[in-house]
Amino acid sequence: MRVLEPGREQRGWSKEVKCTGEGNGGGGCGAKLLVEQLDLFQTASGHHDGSTDYYITIECPQCFAWTDLPDGSVPSHACKNLPRRRR
Repeated sequence: MRVLEPGREQRGWSKEVKCTGEGNGGGGCGAKLLVEQLDLFQTASGHHDGSTDYYITIECPQCFAWTDLPDGSVPSHACKNLPRRRR
């Protein structure tokens, strides 16, 4: 097989995502981002009943807004051992 036109360097899982601020009060700038596995981190939201919801989140490099990615949009192998961050 031959490469006719080189692509970008691939480093694990990646996905195009729009900066929306979804799940974090909005305020995203609308930038179109190529998010890679190393850009992901985990956030959590506690509830009064003692339960906790966990989210896979990114931080926009342009406006610094956090955007939660939709459930199921990141494969399970890309979600393992993510760093945890708090706002």
